[in-house]
Formats: sequence, C-alpha cells, structure tokens
Amino acid sequence: MSTSFLALYRGESVGGAKLLALTAEPEIVRDFAGRLLAGPEEPESDTALHELEHGRRRALQLVHDEASE
Repeated sequence: MSTSFLALYRGESVGGAKLLALTAEPEIVRDFAGRLLAGPEEPESDTALHELEHGRRRALQLVHDEASE
C-alpha cells in the first residue's frame, strides 16, 4: 500500500523553493484533499485536458478516502 505525503515549500520560484515541512499525517492529508475536491470543477472544452482533470480529481478522492480509513 502506498502512503500519501504533503510537502510545504517556500521560495521565489518552484525551482528555488526550500522545503519547510513534510507530513504523512492522515488527518492533514484528508483535509487537504477534501479542500481541493470542494472547489468547483472548471469546465474544459479540450477533451484530453478534461480527462486529465477528471483523473486528478478521482485520484484526490481516492487519497481522501484512504486517509479517512
């Protein structure tokens, strides 16, 4: 079984950012995934990009559900 992790970085750019915190705490992972899922699904006219977004949201739902167990 895989573990889901969250990392918090800070910096002027993604490439120059430094790691501030890392957690696999299930409650934090569940809350984060739930907050992302609570946001509206943006309409996407490109079918390939729509499928990518749908898959991303499904993966978030799986992570959320797993962290709830």
